[in-house]
Amino acid sequence: MARRYAYRCELLALSLDGTYEAILATYRAITPRLAARWARTTASRYAELLAPAPTAPYLGGAPLIEAPAEGPRPDVKLHAWADSDERYEGVLHTLAEGHPYAFTVTDYGARYELRLDPLPVRRAPHVPAFAARTRPSADRGRHRRPRLLRPVP
Repeated sequence: MARRYAYRCELLALSLDGTYEAILATYRAITPRLAARWARTTASRYAELLAPAPTAPYLGGAPLIEAPAEGPRPDVKLHAWADSDERYEGVLHTLAEGHPYAFTVTDYGARYELRLDPLPVRRAPHVPAFAARTRPSADRGRHRRPRLLRPVP
């Protein structure tokens, strides 16, 4: 019997000296495809948060300073990773085999780590739909309009 997995998906921010760790996003997926899709959209979203457009409405006219081009650019690496179909397929293949996947980018003050970890799960025992009673209760589920009886002529 093949092993079944659930997938714990996290995006972490870690300080470079190892003294601080913050969970930025977390998700529990039931298939490798859902885990890979979550990783792709989360990487893209956080890349936009790391380097927002100057016209972003949530900046509200905050003073902006242009970063030097030769410095670390985790947003560019996250966008490149999220837009790559080959990397997406690689993540699917790695997770389907039951291996963890991690992608890390670094800037001046933090390391951002995207982790997808397979977790072995047991198959839930099969329980019949109406084990406790022989038929569904009339007061549960979809309510139906009572039938109107036509008078017999």
